[in-house]
Amino acid sequence: MAELISVIVATYNREDALGAVLRSLSRQTENGFEVIVADDGSRPATARVVETWTSQMPVPLKHVWHEDRGFRLAEIRNRAIRASAGTYCIFLDGDCIARPDFVAAHRALAEPGYFVTGNRALLSRALSEPRSAPSIEFTCRKWRASRARFTRGPRCKSRGSCSAKSSWKRPVPRCNWSSPIVMLLLNCATRFSTR
Repeated sequence: MAELISVIVATYNREDALGAVLRSLSRQTENGFEVIVADDGSRPATARVVETWTSQMPVPLKHVWHEDRGFRLAEIRNRAIRASAGTYCIFLDGDCIARPDFVAAHRALAEPGYFVTGNRALLSRALSEPRSAPSIEFTCRKWRASRARFTRGPRCKSRGSCSAKSSWKRPVPRCNWSSPIVMLLLNCATRFSTR
């Protein structure tokens, strides 16, 4: 797949986390994507973070915002999809730091008729502090090395909340939850058939 990918990052008043997410997206191993921050009515400080990162990103960065009238995450994500230029969208929570091959892994798994979903590794408060960034990278590298393998199975055991999802921009007609194709550990990637 050589098409442009749109990474849609949902956020609400978490400037510190958004900065970390944008930093991780600026360090991707590939640049065939754009980033759209889907802002569910944050304070002006969030817009300043996006403005600061616009000149630092190696890819286009857009900010889509609407007024704060309560939790309207679905609506702002839909607005971000409309503002996107990509044919494939990846949805990322605004507090999830992407691995350097995050976009590349989604691109590798992208296939018409399927969508990709995944999960996250929750970090302790100590590992989440800015001074702990090297520890986070080492811990993740060590964890991935010990678990670097593909897992295949006839069923998806977890249908809970996921921090990253991706799909073609066109509507998904239906989902066959019983037949995932591939699951990558900590790579936010499980592929499900929509046929």
